[in-house]
Amino acid sequence: MTAVLPARPTTAERRAAPSLAAAVRDLDRRRARSRQRMIGASELGECRRRAAYRVARRRPTNTRTGLQAFLGTELHRGVLRALRRQYGGLTEVALRGEQVKGRCDWWHAPVVEDLKTTSRFGFERVLTRGVPTKHWFQVAVYAWLLRTGQTADRRLEAGTAQDVDGLRVRYLSRDSGEDVVFEAEHDPTLTAEAIVWLSDVYATVEDEGVDAVPRDGFGPGVDTMCDWCPFLDACWGPPVDPETEGDVSRQSRLTVTDRDYVGAVHDYDAWRAAENEARRHKEYARERLRGRSGPADDLHCEWSGGVLREQVDKDAAVERLTELGEVVPTRRVRSPRTIRVTRDPTRPEQEARP
Repeated sequence: MTAVLPARPTTAERRAAPSLAAAVRDLDRRRARSRQRMIGASELGECRRRAAYRVARRRPTNTRTGLQAFLGTELHRGVLRALRRQYGGLTEVALRGEQVKGRCDWWHAPVVEDLKTTSRFGFERVLTRGVPTKHWFQVAVYAWLLRTGQTADRRLEAGTAQDVDGLRVRYLSRDSGEDVVFEAEHDPTLTAEAIVWLSDVYATVEDEGVDAVPRDGFGPGVDTMCDWCPFLDACWGPPVDPETEGDVSRQSRLTVTDRDYVGAVHDYDAWRAAENEARRHKEYARERLRGRSGPADDLHCEWSGGVLREQVDKDAAVERLTELGEVVPTRRVRSPRTIRVTRDPTRPEQEARP
């Protein structure tokens, strides 16, 4: 019998650059949070169904990690290291209670701070809308765990209450390097709301099961909360197969009965009306603000843009190419699908309402 030796790698294969994406995925799988089964403080106030999967000890079905998220994590570590060296305090403080655990980014007594690295769009959203409740939940729970001595860090004596009376959330833009800090006093009410949220999830899972816990996201393609959820397929089912399911979405799988269909159509009609009304109010307020800027209580208004700039005149460019006898470059694109919901004229309006 002749031995068959494996083919030796070519010079090109030996010199090929290793895959950074593969290294990131492997590193993420090894991290404790990827294997975590207890609810983390960072998940409080986000999606109850995701928290329920943690409580039920379900295995994640979607473990992909984007390179951008990986870079954000490494930037996060570097910033914490700089804060600790410059101002002291403890970073990455391990905390653990009976139902929740987490790592406090920075405890610079008597203030607990959480650092969020975000994209330019996320940073702008925080500036316009403020701190989401889920982020206040996170630092409030960190403060509670420290104040009650529920620590799992060798640098702190377990069971010993720590001094905390302030909360901070710092947002850092990965694009510009700009940061903004929001502060608040320690509020037991905020902690209580977070604990109630968590307790409700535990109780529902125990009494009725995971599927009885409501979703707080609107599904893939609609809500980024779902797009990057580690339990996406478990919650919304596997990706749609166009060959067997046709032109549907994962959300459309929820529309099973005629009643489901009627409810979805009326939801679309109601939110379309609300969207149009909100746009009218926003534009009216915008016109009232023309020529004005500056602080307004807890908000600030400023105008930008309005400068002249050069841009390609597409119509003139096509006309000029035609005059020169040149072929106008084109490409095939799929037109967007549209939906049209109208009133049924054969039914009185009162009768049509569910």
